[in-house]
Amino acid sequence: MAAKSVASPSIKSLVAEVDNQLIGYVSYSPIFLKSVSSIAGYILAPLAVSPEHQKQGVGSNLINAGIEMLTKDGVGVLMVYGDPAYYGRFGFKEEIGCSFVPPYTLQFPFGWTGMMLNDTPVPEQPIQFECVSALSKPDLW
Repeated sequence: MAAKSVASPSIKSLVAEVDNQLIGYVSYSPIFLKSVSSIAGYILAPLAVSPEHQKQGVGSNLINAGIEMLTKDGVGVLMVYGDPAYYGRFGFKEEIGCSFVPPYTLQFPFGWTGMMLNDTPVPEQPIQFECVSALSKPDLW
């Protein structure tokens, strides 16, 4: 992977707490598009909620807060690799996933979805990208 400058976008994380106990976490890592530098992109990974707090809206709140944060920051695309039925509720779409080619072969390609933010147009041709080093491991894909 190519070295990134100090000015590279930072990884952004959000947490959910109850009574000073961490119950949820989400991370948004920048992606580096290989052919279009005018679009700032991020990938949502990982999302975790403690088992006893699942199905109570914790994950949804973390995702919605992240989408709002990234939109305010001027990000153009947000990608995720996960259950399309779950992430589709937030506006992630398979056709956006097809416009951004992940760095590794996906075991479950139907789970690769994305959303355009800030009225950013969908690229006319699929764009390849690289991830931060923590996500640049084939076994994660």
